[in-house]
Amino acid sequence: MSIFPVLTGHSGSAPVLGGVDDYDLELVDSKLLDGRIQELTYRPTRHQPAHA
Repeated sequence: MSIFPVLTGHSGSAPVLGGVDDYDLELVDSKLLDGRIQELTYRPTRHQPAHA
């Protein structure tokens, strides 16, 4: 299995997450489209570093 993430934006002329803080991704939805292709939807949340 391979996963190819796609980040979409309005213009496509600049990196979507360029210059922003680190984010974690929470899987919130998945759909099986044709028996082989799966659409995964993630919710980004600002990364909270673990305290040592």
